[in-house]
Amino acid sequence: MSRGKHHPPRPKPANSEGFLIAADLKKERGWTETHIKAFLPEPDKTARNPFSRKAAPMKLYALDRVEKVEATEEFRRAREASRNRQLAARGRALEKKKQAVAVAEALELQLVPESWEEVQRKAIEHYNSRLRRNQSPAGPRTTRSRLDRLTVNYLRHKQTSYEAELKEFKGVVGVGEAYLVVRNRILDLIARTYPALQAECERQKFEAPELPDGVVL
Repeated sequence: MSRGKHHPPRPKPANSEGFLIAADLKKERGWTETHIKAFLPEPDKTARNPFSRKAAPMKLYALDRVEKVEATEEFRRAREASRNRQLAARGRALEKKKQAVAVAEALELQLVPESWEEVQRKAIEHYNSRLRRNQSPAGPRTTRSRLDRLTVNYLRHKQTSYEAELKEFKGVVGVGEAYLVVRNRILDLIARTYPALQAECERQKFEAPELPDGVVL
């Protein structure tokens, strides 16, 4: 299997022609760690790890031996069972994600409306209170695009139930997808409440999300 220009071939130990390492078995031939332990309990030989001299020797498996194992009915049944378990696990995970998204879509989100002048004043104060080194403060003469951005960020984090709603999904499968639903719903709520921010809200929907620690899509 070609790995392409973005995935250069993995370094192999010297004199390993005709042999495979565990990564080859897993990534290119569909083996699992359980398969290797069951059908290839011992390597055909070992070689110095090309990544580090201090690392443990790499286990090498003869290609002809691997092919003979793969041709057995026992291995075929084991691989089929493994695939079925993986598909079942993916199905369960997908169902849980759907459930998390459904809850996120049904959440009652709130935004406390204030006058436009008050919102902008508070947004500027909020931004300036969190300035990092080399960042310039915001003020009345800040460009419209920058002011809209920091105003939407202020409303998302300080004037909505955004943070509280995310706590509902802590540790739940599908939290990343639920997070995006909640984020986009809040952006829509901000745009409805403050039409002047609609363009910025739409722009933020297409930004890469800043997911909370430990949350992945």
